[in-house]
Amino acid sequence: MNKEPQFFSKGLFERPFMDSRIKTAEMTMKEKLLGYLVGPFGMAALVAVINMLTELYYTEVFYIDQIFGVGTYLVMSWITRVTGIISGFVVAYIIEHSRSSQGRMRPLILIGSLLSAISGYFLFYIPQMANGLRLAWVYIFNILYNGIGVTLFNLKSSLLTLSTRNQKDRNQITLFSNISSFLLVGTAVTLVVGSILYYTMLHGFPWQNWTLLVGLIAAASLPLSFVHYYYTKERVTMESLSSEETAEIMGELSENRLDLSSGNKRSIMKQLSGLLHSRYYLLALGISLVITIYYSISGYNLNTNFCTVILGATAENNYNLIYTVASGIPLGIGILIMYPLSKKYTIRKTSIAFSLLSILGCVMGFFAKSNFIGAVISFFIYNVGTLPMVYIITALTNAANDEIEYKYDFRPEGTVAAAIILCVSGFVSGAFNGVYETGLSSAGYDALLGTAQPQAVFNWLYFVRYAVPLIQHVIMILLLFFMDLEKKLPDWQKEIKKRHGADDAE
Repeated sequence: MNKEPQFFSKGLFERPFMDSRIKTAEMTMKEKLLGYLVGPFGMAALVAVINMLTELYYTEVFYIDQIFGVGTYLVMSWITRVTGIISGFVVAYIIEHSRSSQGRMRPLILIGSLLSAISGYFLFYIPQMANGLRLAWVYIFNILYNGIGVTLFNLKSSLLTLSTRNQKDRNQITLFSNISSFLLVGTAVTLVVGSILYYTMLHGFPWQNWTLLVGLIAAASLPLSFVHYYYTKERVTMESLSSEETAEIMGELSENRLDLSSGNKRSIMKQLSGLLHSRYYLLALGISLVITIYYSISGYNLNTNFCTVILGATAENNYNLIYTVASGIPLGIGILIMYPLSKKYTIRKTSIAFSLLSILGCVMGFFAKSNFIGAVISFFIYNVGTLPMVYIITALTNAANDEIEYKYDFRPEGTVAAAIILCVSGFVSGAFNGVYETGLSSAGYDALLGTAQPQAVFNWLYFVRYAVPLIQHVIMILLLFFMDLEKKLPDWQKEIKKRHGADDAE
């Protein structure tokens, strides 16, 4: 008898009303649109708004570094990141020992979405009480939101590979997912909140305005989270579970074959060995790490600070709005060109070519300095270059999981071994979390000074705006040069399907 725990095998998620509304063996357009475009939009919008406003709120309203000392926000970010890493191990253990008819990821994603909506609101609603208690409140809800809630919600990226083995469908739902997360959120949400509402109801306004805005978005995300849950399906997960259950019931497979047919039957050391000996998995990890470090360093309110301090943006001249549009227009272009370009030239070659454009945009930015037109043009060119990173590169990095299944016969999504590797990368990237805000504080940034900031603030903003992404894209090009995964995928997929066909025959 199996003594190991089996999470979600009983309880709420096994009730019929929690079943996926998707019943087809192959993906349908309804599933792709509702499950990967519409459903994730609510939480993606909430995460984007909270990421955009948290640093601004803690520097312009709560004054966390001024009250508790410079570096308080950075330390809190590190502690939150460590908590997220620890929770990642716990989540991986739960996933490895889940035997739910709903899959291994979907129940946790729904739980994470609901927890994120509630805890995200209380990041901004901070009751009037002693400063020590207020800091404790902020810590608790930062940990619940960033350390647990968002960690669970981010499992949605695993659905891109666990929903189907069809690589064309995977590429398409990756595109839809990124349209939801980047195009719709980046234009409709970021544009409105960062460029309009920030100057008309947030900057210089009381904290109640901030909590009202976040509360409304959190409330709107709840029904869409259920759409996301009900209109997704883990076909690959259920296929694996079915093979395991058949083997256990019939007793037809040897213990060694069981080790090969299921990731959670292998020891952690064997899983780790497989991951660390997989070239494309490590390259994909490197690409993801470089992107994560860039986003960690740049800070979510870089655009707002750059426009206000360097370009002199105000509510009257709409500079922030125009500058944000310069990032939104390329996202719209990306819908039309990224999928056909990557299909014709491969994701790898397309990403390398566009990274060169981003480097050109950064170089132009250094020459443009505070010239508004020059800054907008260089930012536009830079954002055109980031289109593969926004829309299609995830399909390439996620496909590296197929290398593991092809070589070692287990999928790494949600395993403890993958959590260990992500822990190491999390510590590396986590060191940069909060660096942007701390750099501003150390340089003497004061929101009330507008463009009359110390020179150190100007230098820091130029460095983060142009030098950091330039270095990022140079490294990306080097990694992508060796990431010739796509030419091998078709043969791998055929072999994997052949194995599962043999299992079915048994």
